[in-house]
Amino acid sequence: FSRTYMEGSGTGASTVNTDEEGRTYEDHYLPVIENATPASHDWPSLVPAMKKAFSTYPTLVSWRSRGASTRLPSTSQNGNLLEAINITLNVLQYHYMDRDLSRTGNSIVVVS
Repeated sequence: FSRTYMEGSGTGASTVNTDEEGRTYEDHYLPVIENATPASHDWPSLVPAMKKAFSTYPTLVSWRSRGASTRLPSTSQNGNLLEAINITLNVLQYHYMDRDLSRTGNSIVVVS
């Protein structure tokens, strides 16, 4: 997850919001691994998947510090951590319904 502040042209998209200081931003979320259980995944293969996601993320959300349209990540103080956790909890809201025996609980791992 990240919040990207934008300056310059190209800020008219419907996903663009404005914060209390008048800065325009977009929020981005990228689930890297979902529904991983010891029975369903080869755990050593998860680390390379996470490394790849971290290395390609800046390109995916188009962070750039030069040019007509500057797009920079926010600091963690101005970010969207609580919103990212809330979105995850909305998915887990009905965790007690249709449970299968391969899962005994839910966990959320947030890497910032």
